[in-house]
Amino acid sequence: MSNINPIKFGVAGQYYKNDSKEDLSKSTEKEQQSTAANQKQVNSSEVLGFMAAQNADMVPVKTQKTVDVSKYVSEDQEARIADFMEGFEADFDEAFNIAAEEFPDLSEEAAVSLALSYINASYEE
Repeated sequence: MSNINPIKFGVAGQYYKNDSKEDLSKSTEKEQQSTAANQKQVNSSEVLGFMAAQNADMVPVKTQKTVDVSKYVSEDQEARIADFMEGFEADFDEAFNIAAEEFPDLSEEAAVSLALSYINASYEE
């Protein structure tokens, strides 16, 4: 290293910080005072009221209504729809199981999507 002594030229303060305990305690006191000045007391009921107002626009869930099918379809149509749904559910289960076997690392959502796309393609033919 060089023989130049930075303290001799008065530039030591620019490069070497004097971290004494007094300076450290003064800086922590200033930080504590500044954070205490920035904080203000808030009433807890105001906070809870604000939080309740944020959720005020949520619509409660309505109970599911039962539908009287006989008003809309005949008994023959109802039986035909029931048969179709049973066939659809069987086809879906089969396609889902095939997708899960072929691609074991596939997520459940992706397997459902793949099964539905296969069923849609088969019904379009």
